[in-house]
Amino acid sequence: MELIKELRRRIQKARKEKGLTQQELADLSHVSLKHVQDCERGVKNPSFEVLRAFCKVLNLSLDSLMNLDLPEDEQAANDMRQLYLSCPPAARKVLLNSTRALTDELKEMVQTAGVDPDEHLENK
Repeated sequence: MELIKELRRRIQKARKEKGLTQQELADLSHVSLKHVQDCERGVKNPSFEVLRAFCKVLNLSLDSLMNLDLPEDEQAANDMRQLYLSCPPAARKVLLNSTRALTDELKEMVQTAGVDPDEHLENK
Protein backbone atom coordinates (compact mmCIF):
# COMPACT_ATOMS: atom_id res chain seq x y z
CA MET A 1 0.00 0.00 0.00
CA GLU A 2 2.93 2.31 0.68
CA LEU A 3 4.10 1.85 -2.91
CA ILE A 4 0.76 3.07 -4.26
CA LYS A 5 0.93 6.14 -2.01
CA GLU A 6 4.42 6.94 -3.31
CA LEU A 7 3.35 6.37 -6.91
CA ARG A 8 0.40 8.71 -6.37
CA ARG A 9 2.69 11.34 -4.88
CA ARG A 10 5.17 11.09 -7.75
CA ILE A 11 2.51 11.40 -10.43
CA GLN A 12 0.97 14.42 -8.75
CA LYS A 13 4.35 16.07 -8.15
CA ALA A 14 5.45 15.56 -11.77
CA ARG A 15 2.15 16.91 -13.07
CA LYS A 16 2.43 20.04 -10.94
CA GLU A 17 6.10 20.57 -11.90
CA LYS A 18 5.05 20.39 -15.53
CA GLY A 19 2.39 23.02 -14.80
CA LEU A 20 -0.50 20.82 -15.86
CA THR A 21 -3.95 20.55 -14.36
CA GLN A 22 -5.49 17.15 -13.82
CA GLN A 23 -7.76 17.84 -16.78
CA GLU A 24 -4.78 18.63 -19.03
CA LEU A 25 -2.99 15.45 -17.95
CA ALA A 26 -6.15 13.49 -18.64
CA ASP A 27 -6.57 15.03 -22.09
CA LEU A 28 -2.95 14.54 -23.10
CA SER A 29 -2.88 10.98 -21.72
CA HIS A 30 -6.21 10.04 -23.30
CA VAL A 31 -7.77 8.95 -20.01
CA SER A 32 -10.70 10.39 -18.10
CA LEU A 33 -10.34 13.16 -15.55
CA LYS A 34 -11.85 10.86 -12.93
CA HIS A 35 -9.17 8.26 -13.69
CA VAL A 36 -6.38 10.82 -13.16
CA GLN A 37 -8.03 11.99 -9.93
CA ASP A 38 -8.40 8.42 -8.68
CA CYS A 39 -4.76 7.63 -9.51
CA GLU A 40 -3.54 10.74 -7.70
CA ARG A 41 -5.69 9.96 -4.66
CA GLY A 42 -4.45 6.37 -4.60
CA VAL A 43 -7.97 5.03 -5.14
CA LYS A 44 -7.00 3.37 -8.43
CA ASN A 45 -3.87 1.50 -9.31
CA PRO A 46 -3.01 2.73 -12.83
CA SER A 47 -2.50 0.14 -15.53
CA PHE A 48 0.77 -0.18 -17.41
CA GLU A 49 -0.75 1.61 -20.41
CA VAL A 50 -1.89 4.53 -18.25
CA LEU A 51 1.51 4.75 -16.55
CA ARG A 52 3.21 4.82 -19.96
CA ALA A 53 0.87 7.59 -21.10
CA PHE A 54 1.56 9.60 -17.93
CA CYS A 55 5.32 9.12 -18.36
CA LYS A 56 5.20 10.30 -21.95
CA VAL A 57 3.21 13.43 -21.10
CA LEU A 58 5.24 14.20 -17.96
CA ASN A 59 8.64 13.42 -19.53
CA LEU A 60 9.39 10.73 -16.97
CA SER A 61 10.89 7.30 -17.31
CA LEU A 62 9.01 4.35 -15.89
CA ASP A 63 12.09 3.65 -13.75
CA SER A 64 11.96 7.04 -12.09
CA LEU A 65 8.26 6.66 -11.43
CA MET A 66 8.26 3.07 -10.23
CA ASN A 67 11.58 2.38 -8.50
CA LEU A 68 11.44 3.82 -5.01
CA ASP A 69 14.99 2.76 -4.22
CA LEU A 70 16.61 3.90 -7.45
CA PRO A 71 20.15 5.14 -6.66
CA GLU A 72 20.60 8.89 -7.05
CA ASP A 73 23.04 8.49 -9.96
CA GLU A 74 20.58 6.31 -11.87
CA GLN A 75 17.77 8.76 -11.17
CA ALA A 76 19.94 11.60 -12.48
CA ALA A 77 20.84 9.57 -15.59
CA ASN A 78 17.13 8.91 -16.20
CA ASP A 79 16.44 12.63 -15.79
CA MET A 80 19.15 13.47 -18.34
CA ARG A 81 17.69 10.94 -20.79
CA GLN A 82 14.21 12.36 -20.39
CA LEU A 83 15.51 15.91 -20.93
CA TYR A 84 17.16 14.74 -24.14
CA LEU A 85 14.02 12.97 -25.34
CA SER A 86 11.83 15.94 -24.49
CA CYS A 87 13.73 18.12 -26.97
CA PRO A 88 12.64 18.29 -30.59
CA PRO A 89 14.77 15.93 -32.71
CA ALA A 90 16.47 18.87 -34.44
CA ALA A 91 17.68 20.23 -31.08
CA ARG A 92 18.98 16.95 -29.66
CA LYS A 93 22.33 17.13 -31.47
CA VAL A 94 22.94 20.61 -30.06
CA LEU A 95 22.07 19.43 -26.55
CA LEU A 96 24.31 16.39 -26.86
CA ASN A 97 27.26 18.41 -28.18
CA SER A 98 26.82 21.03 -25.46
CA THR A 99 26.70 18.34 -22.79
CA ARG A 100 29.85 16.71 -24.15
CA ALA A 101 31.69 20.05 -24.15
CA LEU A 102 30.59 20.80 -20.59
CA THR A 103 31.62 17.30 -19.48
CA ASP A 104 35.09 17.75 -20.99
CA GLU A 105 35.46 21.14 -19.31
CA LEU A 106 34.44 19.77 -15.92
CA LYS A 107 36.82 16.80 -16.21
CA GLU A 108 39.69 19.12 -17.13
CA MET A 109 38.84 21.46 -14.26
CA VAL A 110 39.01 18.61 -11.76
CA GLN A 111 42.24 17.16 -13.21
CA THR A 112 44.27 20.34 -13.61
CA ALA A 113 43.19 22.45 -10.68
CA GLY A 114 41.89 19.89 -8.25
CA VAL A 115 38.73 21.97 -8.11
CA ASP A 116 35.46 20.50 -6.97
CA PRO A 117 33.15 21.19 -9.95
CA ASP A 118 30.08 21.43 -7.73
CA GLU A 119 31.75 24.06 -5.56
CA HIS A 120 32.99 25.96 -8.63
CA LEU A 121 29.53 26.00 -10.22
CA GLU A 122 27.89 27.17 -6.96
CA ASN A 123 30.15 30.23 -6.99
CA LYS A 124 29.04 31.27 -10.49
